[in-house]
Amino acid sequence: MAGEALPTGPRGCGAPREITLLPHTHWDREWYEPFEVFRERLVAMMDGLLGLAEGGFPHFHLDGQTAMVDDYLEVRPEREAAIRRLAAAGRISLGPWVTQADEFLVSGETLWRNLERGLARARELGRALEVGYLPDQFGHVGQMPQILRRFGIDRAVVWRGVPRAIDRTPFRWEAPDGSAVVTEYLAFGYSVGWRVPEARDGRELADLLRGTAAGLGPFLLDGRMLVPVGWDHSGPDPTLPAKVEEARRWLPAVELRVGSLADHLSADPPPGLPTWRGELRSSARAHLLPNVCSARTHQKRERGEAEALLERYAEPLAALVPGLPWPADELDRAWTLLLWNAAHDSVCGCSHDEVARAVDARTREARAIAERVADRALAALAAQVARPGVLRFNPSPFEREGVPGLGWRVEDPGWPRARAEAIPLSLDAGWAWAGDVAFRLRDERDEGDLYTFCPAEGDGDLPLEAELLGPGLVRFRGEGIEARLALRRAPGEAFLRLDVEVANERPDHRLRLHLRLPRAATGSVAGAPFELVERPLASEGSELEAPSPTWPARGGVWAGGLVALAHGVFEYEVVDGGELALTLLRCVGTISRERLATRPFPAGPGVPTPDAQMLGTWRFPFGVLPTDRPEDLIQAWERFALPLREARAPGGGPLPARGSLLEIEGAALSSVRRVDGGIEARIWNPSRRRSARARVGGHRLLLGPARIETVRLEAPGGAHPG
Repeated sequence: MAGEALPTGPRGCGAPREITLLPHTHWDREWYEPFEVFRERLVAMMDGLLGLAEGGFPHFHLDGQTAMVDDYLEVRPEREAAIRRLAAAGRISLGPWVTQADEFLVSGETLWRNLERGLARARELGRALEVGYLPDQFGHVGQMPQILRRFGIDRAVVWRGVPRAIDRTPFRWEAPDGSAVVTEYLAFGYSVGWRVPEARDGRELADLLRGTAAGLGPFLLDGRMLVPVGWDHSGPDPTLPAKVEEARRWLPAVELRVGSLADHLSADPPPGLPTWRGELRSSARAHLLPNVCSARTHQKRERGEAEALLERYAEPLAALVPGLPWPADELDRAWTLLLWNAAHDSVCGCSHDEVARAVDARTREARAIAERVADRALAALAAQVARPGVLRFNPSPFEREGVPGLGWRVEDPGWPRARAEAIPLSLDAGWAWAGDVAFRLRDERDEGDLYTFCPAEGDGDLPLEAELLGPGLVRFRGEGIEARLALRRAPGEAFLRLDVEVANERPDHRLRLHLRLPRAATGSVAGAPFELVERPLASEGSELEAPSPTWPARGGVWAGGLVALAHGVFEYEVVDGGELALTLLRCVGTISRERLATRPFPAGPGVPTPDAQMLGTWRFPFGVLPTDRPEDLIQAWERFALPLREARAPGGGPLPARGSLLEIEGAALSSVRRVDGGIEARIWNPSRRRSARARVGGHRLLLGPARIETVRLEAPGGAHPG
């Protein structure tokens, strides 16, 4: 489900008995300014911080991400020893992430590697903060508690997305498999203590903290209050320790300290914690900013394609093809680029145009690396088979077109290949029909920004005219926009392929593909990191932000008897229970506007973003599958988005014409790679209700509902006939 509250415990205590002031910064590597502009500020901030810390400043929290430290060390490599000393002594906290990634717009494997690499780098630099610090993400995926627990982390910190039903801190946050983390809720955000540096002395600080306690007190279950002191791109307040020392005189009943997250979270949680299970996507007390999912939509598709190339072709082939050295440096570079791009302001597209162009360049480079690694490994496999011909590789864990899962088959070069056939179409009242499948385009004005869609007052629809151009081809035209949609079916595929090409010269609008549902829908089931998540028609809203009927989907979504498939992440809405709308373009010209009908407060600076108007020609491939089974989404997406890959085989090698590199059964596949000389495969169970009997090579395991498992094989087992 999108999330559900479980029976709750006691009410908040009202008055703090212990206050931890957490000096920190929230550091966006790039946002309304490019990376190098913010790095110049970072170097100045870090220079000052290290000097203070070496002089006795108690603690500073470096935003839970190691990227900012590495960005600094590129300029000041001579300061690495100081960072190591201070981290080991607990004076600065590092990690656990590489970057503060958006959780919905990247793959589950990206979230996993972000944490794995962040923890490793922080430990290398002295000590890692083992807290799931997630201060500014635009909501949180349901499997995050399980991801954290798999790394031994049992505490988390969140702000956005927490629903109205959770009105105390800490609370128990559960993943669909039952894994749970005790979670500190930043009810008023990560900058609630932003005025603390303005206090001139301890008495003024005590007054400020009394006001803060009045707001936070009702949320406190155990009388322990966390006050983050910092904000975007801020540095430490050198006067804080002295002011705290003096403020203790004015707050004699409170234990007041400057401390770390680890200090604050070290106590055992109180009994009877309120519990939430699943994803956090509410705007009850903070902006969720849901329409970043449709800002610069081409970036979401291109990132998804790059992740798929790296996770499902490059790494598995490089790991499993016999005799190949593991290309660690190349793969490390590809992951570094994708993790930089995973930072929330980068991947969301809600940034300066120059930042967006840098994101595009990194994605292209990561994709090129993955292509080279995959092509090289596939050529090495093709060189080892006995029979000459065309070798076809299947990246899925199940058989496709006669090719074993994670295996190959050699075919004759002249083997006849059936071509995709165009599907006859008819038009009726603006809808294009192909049997029981119907689709149309709808365009409407958008008065919003990169964060939030805002419809125009009155009738915001922009008219489009439909025209059949030939078998399986229809055109929609309006002022400043033309779109061609081609519908076809490939042999052996249960779904239809719907390719959309849009030539857009119109600003300030939202263009969506609407699919008619076979039956009325009361919710949806969408792909998300390591899960199929069940959702209602709209998220919870408030006076801060209107309830949002749009949601992110990774790879596909099911509603009302229909699955829609796509590359990467896309935005969808179930419209009036009878249509599934998929956002193609949301064209806006600024990062944030001051006031919208859907969001009466700004979400960022009003920086112009002309590139985000998405002028030009764009292509969007989709798949459409009528089915009553939401779980069909997983295999359908693999067939849609992960094509069989080919290489010419000269013949004369030791391997048979058909075989498998690694047999996996009964589970969805996330990744296969080489680790410490062996093979590691990560699998997961898409069902929230049933266990699955899975097999990875010779390992058999019972995979609990919604469970993620990492299976380690001692050494590459080698290819075998399939």
